[in-house]
Order: sequence, then C-alpha cells, then structure tokens
Amino acid sequence: MHSLFHLSRAHTAIVLAVLAICGVWLLALLAVSDIDLALLRTSRAVTESGETIVETRYNSIGILVFGVLAAASFGGGMLLARFALPFIQRTKRVSSDEVASASETLGRELANSLAIIRASLATKEVYARSLASAQTRLAGLTEAEQVRVIVSLLIAENERMRLAIVEDKGKIEACAREIEALQASLRGAEEAALTDPLTAVGNRRHFDTVMARVVQDSNTHQTPLSLIMCDIDHFKRVNDMFGHHIGDEIIRALAGIIKSSVRETDTVARYGGEEFAIILPMTEQQVAIATAERIRDKFGAKRFAVRETNQKIGQVTASFGVAEHRPGDAAETFVQRADAKLYEAKAGGRDRVADPG
Repeated sequence: MHSLFHLSRAHTAIVLAVLAICGVWLLALLAVSDIDLALLRTSRAVTESGETIVETRYNSIGILVFGVLAAASFGGGMLLARFALPFIQRTKRVSSDEVASASETLGRELANSLAIIRASLATKEVYARSLASAQTRLAGLTEAEQVRVIVSLLIAENERMRLAIVEDKGKIEACAREIEALQASLRGAEEAALTDPLTAVGNRRHFDTVMARVVQDSNTHQTPLSLIMCDIDHFKRVNDMFGHHIGDEIIRALAGIIKSSVRETDTVARYGGEEFAIILPMTEQQVAIATAERIRDKFGAKRFAVRETNQKIGQVTASFGVAEHRPGDAAETFVQRADAKLYEAKAGGRDRVADPG
C-alpha cells in the first residue's frame, strides 16, 4: 500500500490536490447550506455592574459533528487518491503497439471520411455544370413569361451551388491540411515510441518488431540474414570512475560509429544499457563479421577525455558476437546464438569479434 512519504513528487501532488478539492468541497457545502454557526458556538449578553458583556460559549457536540464531517472528507479524499493512483500509473504504460494501432485506425477513418466528402463535392460540381448548361440553353428564350421565371430560378440555383462549392473546397483543403498535420504528428509519436532517446537509434521494442519481420522473411524466401550483438567492455568501471554523464557520451559515440558503418537497410538498436544489436538483412555471416571488425576498429581507435577537466580516459573497447540465421530458426533462438557469441568474446579477453566457427 502507498504512503504519502513513499510516493513520487507527481503522485504526492495528486494526493494533495485531491485533499484540497475535498476541503474546498466541504467549505462550499457549508457556505451553500447556510449552516447556522450556533451549532458550534453560542453568544449571549450578560450584564454585570451596569456593563453589558457578550459571552461566547462553544457547543462541544456541534464541534464534534463538524470534526466527523472533516474526517470523512479527508478519508474520502485519501480513498479517491488511492484508487486514482493505479489508474494514473496504468495510463502511463500505453505501449507503442497501441499507439500504432490507434494511428492506423484513425488514419483509415480519416481517409474514409475524406473520400466521402470529396465524392459529395464531385456530385455538387456535376450538378453545377448541369445548371450552367441549362442556363446557357435557356438564356436566349424570351417567348413566354414562364420560361423567364424558369431561367431566373436556374440562374439563382446555379449561383447558389457555385458559392457552396467554393466554400466546400475551402473546407476540404483545410480539412486535408489538418489530416496531414495529424498524420505527421502520429508518425512522430510512433517514431518516438520506437527510438532510444539517448542515442537516437531504435530501442528494444523496435528491435523486436524488426527482428520478427526479417526472420519471417528469411524463413519464407530463404534469404541470408545476420545479427551482430556488441557490448562496451568494462563499462561499469568507466561509470564508477568518471560518472554516468561520461558513460552516456561513450554510448552515444559507439552508436554514432555503428550508424556510420552500416547500410540504410540495416537496423541499429540499443538492446540494453551499453549493448547494441545490428540486424543485417540479405547479409551472409562473413560480411557481418567484416562489419563488426570495422566497427570495433573505429571505436577502439577513439580516445576519450572529460571535457570539463580534460582528464584523459583513454581507449574504450567493445566486444562483438555474430550469428547467421539458420532456416527455420525462431527469432529468439537466433538472438540467443548471437548473444552467446558475444559472451564468448567477453570470456576470450574482450575487444574482439567472437569466431563464429
């Protein structure tokens, strides 16, 4: 059970806000009900030695009733906060899958609505053209008053439809701009949900999504597929000696080297704290090994220093494990084999690509 002392600042603020609302509610109830304060205190005039003194006495029963009401309001506020907190916590755990699903559904519905509106507009344009044609044919007929009346009605109707179409076009264009902006916003939200904020590469969820797809493609079409797992060596020691902000800089540096060393068709993801995964579709094992060696050389060649003090950190290395997908392999099995090779590289002395043998 949560206590006020073990809640985060945000949750504590919510609890206090609920209690404040309950307190305001109680005061408002007292004001609206126009309660007689004689329930709490009683004033009476007493004359002593020719002077009139106003004497106030407090009603203990009235005060007790008021205290019970206040306690009930406080308890109700705490109970409301207790039930509200799990709901608030659950709302924070909306997955990117749900975001993607909502985006797809909303985009489809908006597209359907837009198609209906455009179809309606097209119908109006056809009707307007028909009226214009009738106007052209009848404008020269002057033989009867009835014809002139019909002509006047057709001209008026044509003008009304023309103005309506112009107005609808403006609305459609505005609607289209809003839809495009909304779709762009949703795409940005989806990308943010699948992107690691520190390195700007894919996160673990993005890795899992892409891996499931490429493994299925490899199994279906019998195409080569390789996976590289890499991890920064002795990273905890670096964090302990120089601080987490330096550790973050080193992680970002490795991510940048990886991104610059692979193709656009490859997928780079931050798999864990200082561990990265590189999915290489249409790539055989030997090519993946060469890619891993290239990344290892570039990263090992860098020399890091603390920017504020210019303190030398020196060389930081990384270890790599490589695996090639085997026909029929599930994604989990494939990842486990690459991870096992990574640990083999660690056990073999680090700063190396494990021999896939």
